[in-house]
Order: sequence, then C-alpha cells, then structure tokens
Amino acid sequence: MASFQLRQFHFFKRESLKDLPEAFGQPDLLMASNGGDLIFLADSAGFIHIVNRKLVVRSFMAASDAHGMRITQMLHIHQTRTLLTVEENVSAATSRSAIKLWSVDSLLRHEDTQPVVVKYQQPTSTPYPLTAVAATPSISQIALGFAGGHMVLIRGNILKSKSTKQRTLHVAPEPVTNLHFVTDAAGTRVTLFATTTAQTMVFDTSGSKSEPAVLEERGCGIGCSLMNEEDELIVARDEAIYTYTVDGRGPCFAFDAPKVLLRRFKHYLLLATAAPSSMAPNLANGDDRPPVDATESRVYSYNDPTTFTILDTKNKLVAYTGVVPGGVRGVATEWGSIFVLGGHGTMDFFSEKDLLERLDILYRQNLYPLAVKMAQNGNYDMASVAGIYKRYGDWLYSKDDFDSAMLQYVQTIGVVEPSYIIRKYLDAQRLNNLTSYLQELHTAGMATSDHTTLLLNCYTKLRDEERLNQFIHTQEDYQFDVDTAIHVCRQAGFYEQALYLADKFSKTGMYLKLKIEDQDDIKAALEYMRKLGDTDISAYLAEFGRRCLGSLPSETTELLVDVCLNGMDVRAAAATADDMHDD
Repeated sequence: MASFQLRQFHFFKRESLKDLPEAFGQPDLLMASNGGDLIFLADSAGFIHIVNRKLVVRSFMAASDAHGMRITQMLHIHQTRTLLTVEENVSAATSRSAIKLWSVDSLLRHEDTQPVVVKYQQPTSTPYPLTAVAATPSISQIALGFAGGHMVLIRGNILKSKSTKQRTLHVAPEPVTNLHFVTDAAGTRVTLFATTTAQTMVFDTSGSKSEPAVLEERGCGIGCSLMNEEDELIVARDEAIYTYTVDGRGPCFAFDAPKVLLRRFKHYLLLATAAPSSMAPNLANGDDRPPVDATESRVYSYNDPTTFTILDTKNKLVAYTGVVPGGVRGVATEWGSIFVLGGHGTMDFFSEKDLLERLDILYRQNLYPLAVKMAQNGNYDMASVAGIYKRYGDWLYSKDDFDSAMLQYVQTIGVVEPSYIIRKYLDAQRLNNLTSYLQELHTAGMATSDHTTLLLNCYTKLRDEERLNQFIHTQEDYQFDVDTAIHVCRQAGFYEQALYLADKFSKTGMYLKLKIEDQDDIKAALEYMRKLGDTDISAYLAEFGRRCLGSLPSETTELLVDVCLNGMDVRAAAATADDMHDD
C-alpha cells in the first residue's frame, strides 16, 4: 500500500474556557450532544447538567448515588427533544441497567418531570452490563447491546410505554461495542449497524425478521464508530478509519494511532488517541488493508495524556493536532464549534478559522494545489478559485516553469483578462504555450477577432498546418471573425485553409480573389462563377474579367454569352463586356 505523508496545519483556533460553572469540575464527567443547541453533562453523583450557548447550566438529579446508581451512557435524540440515559449500579457486578427517557423541554422549564422508564427483559439470567444503546429519531425503536454479546430490539410506542415488543436480534460471542440506526426519508426502512470487538454487521429492523449481515470479521472499541451525513458507518481502528455501507466495506483512511474516541464535525473526523500519535497517516482505497501487528498489546489509562486530532478526509490533511493533558472525557459539537472536555475539568473550545485564513496559510507555503482543492470543496465562487489558479500560475512562471504555469492560467479563462497572460508568452520560444491558451480561449467562446488573428499567426509562425486545419475544420459554432481568419491564412500562404473558410461562409469575392490572384487558377474560378446567379456573375466578371480573358479568353467569353442567353439585362451585359475590354 502506497504511503503518503499527510500535511499538518492549525486550521482551528484552540482556547481554554475560563471561569467554567462548577459542574465542569465534577469528577468522571460524561458529555453528550447531538444538535438541539445544548450540551449534556453527567457526573458521578447522578446529576445531569444541561448547558446552553451562554454556558448557563440547568442541573437535575437523574440517578440516586445513595443506591450506587451512576449514569454510564447518554444519548440526545434532538428530533424529539429527548434525552436517553443509562443508569447502572457500578458497585454491583450483576446489576440491571435502567434506561430512562427525559423530556428536555420540561427539564428546561424547571418542571418536576418524571422520566419514561424503558421496560425490557434481560436476555440472559446473568445481567451483563449494557455497553451500547441506540434509538431511532422517532424513538419507535431502541436497540440495546450487552457485554455478553446479546443485541436486543425494542419496538412500539416507547415514549408512551405502550404496545412495546422485545426480541433478541443476535447473540455474538464477544461484547457489543456500538449501535447506530439509519432511517430512510419516508421512515419506513430502518437499518441498524452494529459492532462488537470482533465483528461489524448490519440488520434490517423494518420487518419482523432481522438476520445479521456481517460486513467484516473485525470490530472496534466503544465510542469508535459513527454515522456520517451519507448514512455510512465510519469505524476507527488502531491502524485506519474504515467506511461501510449496507453492501460492504468502502474506502479507508489509514491513520496509525490507538483510537479511544471518534466524533465528527462538518466534514471533519475528530479523533482522540490514547498516546501521542505517530502522525504518519496514509491513504488507501477499500481494497487495501493497512498492516496490523496483531501481537502488539496496548494498555492505557483513561486519564493519560491524549492526542486530539482533527482530520480533514476530504482535503486529505490534518487540520489540527494537540495534546489534552488529562485525557479526553468527551467531545461535543455545538454552536458551530468543537468542545473537548478534559479529564482535569477543563473545557477546550475549537473554532475553525475562516477560509481566507486557511488559504493564506497555504499561500505562504506555496501549496496552491491544496488551496484550489480546499476552495472548491468550500464552495468558493468561480472567480475566487480562478484567482488562486492565477496565483499558482504566477508562482510557477517566476520559477521558469512555463508549461505548468500555462496549465493554471487556462483555468482562469473568463475571469482574468486574457491580455495579462498573453503578454507573458509573446516570446517566440513560448509560442506553443500561447497557442494552447488561445485555443482554450476560443473553445470557451471568450475570444475576440484579435485573439483569432493572434492564434492563426501562432499556427502560421509555427508552420503547424495540422493544428491550423484542426482549428478551422472542427469548429462547430465558429466563434471567431471569419474575415480575419481568411486574411491571416492568405497572408501566410495557407491558401487551401483560406479557400475552405471562404467557401464555407459564402465569401464569394474573397474565394475568387484567392483562386485568381493567389493561385492563378482561372479555370476553377470560372467554374465556380457558373454556380452563381446571373447578376453575381456579371458583377464578378466586371471585377475579374480582364484577368480571366487574359488567361482563358474563350471560356470567359462563353460564360458571358451564356449569361446573356439566360436573360440577363442586355444593358448590364453590355456594360460588363465594356468593362472587360476597357483598357
């Protein structure tokens, strides 16, 4: 597998939020967010803290610490403004998890809200810990994954605790680590992606039967998978980040570092790695698998220093990397920014630099191809992208790389004034580059008669009859000045090309001039005149008759007689004859 070193940048500004509310200093915090303009924190005492944009906190007791219960998982379903919590007795080895659904709006109104307790039956006599949970946007389905390998599906009117049914989807020989629902636009087809420590699989939970389809005999850790905007499953393993659809594995983005957390922000992937990353990622397609040392064993403490990395997989670069000293406890993406909760009660705030700032960083390093790609992916307008191509072309031109510079200048057609580029390539040694630019200018329909004259002059100076023929014979709409083209070809001695254009565009007078004055082909000229109307023949005989009589008197006289016999005005014919014999 080919290896490409990813470039690293600081495209994000990092700030540590000061004077945080007391809730952020609680030990063993969990953090969750999923749209809805809110961040949720859960502490070890059983409190949940709802944080708004202004960092104002609303707290409520969700689990009683007196009974040893602690919130171990949270899921915000923003479509229904519902917070799902999982409570477990961390002091009991065989405790039963409690699943509760909270109305976020009621909690914000300081109402004494009682949650909906999701009723379910343990799939085994031994109550294994609940390691994964997922819900559909309407909460018509909830999936549960257990450390014992059981996957359970609950369906029905769950918010009302009515008509719910439970069934076991699958039993894996290893713990379930992640669950993700995907629904179609109509909400009729529901797909469940699942990972264990050893497998990645998918279920269709729309019907009564849900046989698993194994996508790969490899899984991932808890919190190391997510769904992207294209409803693809993204799985982070130590050696790479993989993409899956219901049909199988897609491309992978190789990034060698032990992953402990995966989140996304816009088109970025957010990674927490449990030790300083080697920062030697590379790219591969879905048919290649990065090498994995299966014998390597790693053990990390949750509070060890953690590397937080922002990957731009679209532009193939590292947009930010830095160390979080106390470890990453959670990552939230709200209010157009990224919030990273550290193990020491810190909250780091990451804001993306605007596109102009990011482009300026690339300009300073002369990374113009990457700047173009970033601008295009950022929906930059055509004029602005052309401006980057111009910068790139100017830089290459300054390095005497005229061929490569011209490739960039061609991309500026329609935006940059053509004379700016043309002046750079008027030297005879650069006529081939100039010719290429002028051809593209004509193809784009942006050429003037002056550009046509210059292009044809380039062809003639280069004596490039092949490209000249191709230019005049393959044009479909002929967006150039025909008279100018004929004149340039005639001046350079390319008579056949000039005749072709004169004939095609009915430039009869010019055609006859070329035949008579340049090629001295009187016979062909007289034959051409016979195809014209009598009035036109009379006019052209008056102009060229003397030259024709001098070369072919009999044929010329015969043509004049035929015109008269065909009924041409006798006085006009006589005047034509007088002109032909007038010395």
